[in-house]
Amino acid sequence: LLDPQERLFLETCWRTLEDAGVTRSALKDQYGGRVGVFAGVTKNEHALYGADLPAGAERPRVSFSSVANRVSHVLNLHGPSQPVDTMCSSSLTAVHQACEALRAGDCDLAFAGGVNLYLHPSAYVELCASNMLSDDGLCRSFGAGGNGFVPGEGAGCVLLKPLSRALADGDRIDAVIRASAVNHGGRTHGFTVPNPVAQRDLIRTVLDRAGVDARTVSYVEAHGTG
Repeated sequence: LLDPQERLFLETCWRTLEDAGVTRSALKDQYGGRVGVFAGVTKNEHALYGADLPAGAERPRVSFSSVANRVSHVLNLHGPSQPVDTMCSSSLTAVHQACEALRAGDCDLAFAGGVNLYLHPSAYVELCASNMLSDDGLCRSFGAGGNGFVPGEGAGCVLLKPLSRALADGDRIDAVIRASAVNHGGRTHGFTVPNPVAQRDLIRTVLDRAGVDARTVSYVEAHGTG
């Protein structure tokens, strides 16, 4: 029994190909199958629905690896095929890993994205028990009165390749990733407590790598758990 997350991410990758105007034949003929798949995924609740099934019954199958590997299998891709689980930052970490693989020459094209579905009540039970959910259903990550976060569901994907090749191939370029980086907060006041100093250092690192003056940044998209 296929994990719905696996199916949804496959569908999203297919839609990404269509949006980019890349055909299945091009994946083979133009890129030689050297295409990577990097999928951010953190939920494994689908397996819980098999706990009470009788012996010998077909059980729900959950594997983070399969979320990426299913795409590689269906599209006959031979680049890296990796799941990424860094909790809330999984999709962005997948984008970073894809950029690194392209830079290292491990692939010539890469899918990078993530999928997140809450498929079993247990997740909400645990979040409620930890007082992590917003009492009023509103997420005020950077505002007064924040009392928790609001879970979301969905999938997203981008198709990445080196800028020089995209220009040479005449591709439609929606955006350019100037730089990316990953770090960890280390020891903080609690296991789930973020480290603002580490986050500041990470932003500085990315700005330095990109050669961008922070004063020229006019739009910031961020995540906060409330």
